[in-house]
Amino acid sequence: MKKIACALALPVFLLQACGQFHNADAGQPEVETATNASVTSIVQCLTDEAQKHDAKFKKTPIPQGTMLEFGDSNVIKVRFDNGETSYRFYPGERHVSNLWLEGASKKCAPGSNGAGS
Repeated sequence: MKKIACALALPVFLLQACGQFHNADAGQPEVETATNASVTSIVQCLTDEAQKHDAKFKKTPIPQGTMLEFGDSNVIKVRFDNGETSYRFYPGERHVSNLWLEGASKKCAPGSNGAGS
């Protein structure tokens, strides 16, 4: 009986273990905003906000823009393409210290209609 219970528990255990490494938001931004602000001004705003929150980040150039990595798989991509600036936030692990990232678009990249997404 113990062997059957172990055999049935193994798939559940493996699914739980894989779930810890799988980011459900990977590949899909949680926040995607089109804005009239420039890439430079958005990146500067994000840099200023990160400094206010003592957040470490890595800034990397990407085609037509900049990617900011805030650790724990929290990524923001800002690009100018096809005549508009796009702001995309890909959330990773959430902590009290990085919750400010979720609302950063409202301050740093307000939508074209004046409101962030």
